[in-house]
Amino acid sequence: IILMILQKIFYKLKSADVADSWLMHTSVMQYTMKTGLKFFNYLAPKTRLCQRVKAGSLGTGNVIHPTAIIDYDRVIIGDSCVIEKKVVVEKNTIIGNHVTIGEGAVIGSEGFELRRLAGEIIPVAHLGGVIIHDNVRIGPRACVDKSSFSEYTEIGDSSDIMTAVQVGHGIKIGRDVTVMDETMIGGYAKIGDRVKIGRRCSISDGISLSDGMVIPDYTIVTRELKGP
Repeated sequence: IILMILQKIFYKLKSADVADSWLMHTSVMQYTMKTGLKFFNYLAPKTRLCQRVKAGSLGTGNVIHPTAIIDYDRVIIGDSCVIEKKVVVEKNTIIGNHVTIGEGAVIGSEGFELRRLAGEIIPVAHLGGVIIHDNVRIGPRACVDKSSFSEYTEIGDSSDIMTAVQVGHGIKIGRDVTVMDETMIGGYAKIGDRVKIGRRCSISDGISLSDGMVIPDYTIVTRELKGP
């Protein structure tokens, strides 16, 4: 219950009508917010708020390179997965069956979210996790950030996330999605089923792409796109 209340407060403070209001720009509110955020960043990771995955487990038939760094106590891995060399899998990650993760990929990294308060730039601690469903392929050097609070960044069945793709915090990617090399998807975006995103695209935070959309190479998407 406490977590849900904190999450609602956080999202409300992030909304444009509140964040841009005169009250939020007063000195008193700026210092109050800065102190509160620093306290949250210090306290939250030390509590059960961060324990999305209570106990890790490892399925059968997996091929895991010895140089991979995995928090086995807080990571769930299914069956017949391939995890290549120098992969990092952080806590609160759930990996399904027949998943391939390419060399140097990072799964469950801290989400990139900063707040400028009272003249100081402060990162926001993320407490969520990552879910990678069955038959997903993640390319070399891709990065999948964990979500904030109780949510998960999620990649749906049979999706391909290719080389050096950045999947931001809290993103929901549907089934049979293809994301080509060096594309960046901003936080909290929602990608429908069977979407194809080309090379070196940029998808802004919070954008929704409906089922079956095709985004050409080098496209910058700044608004919601819906199919016919």
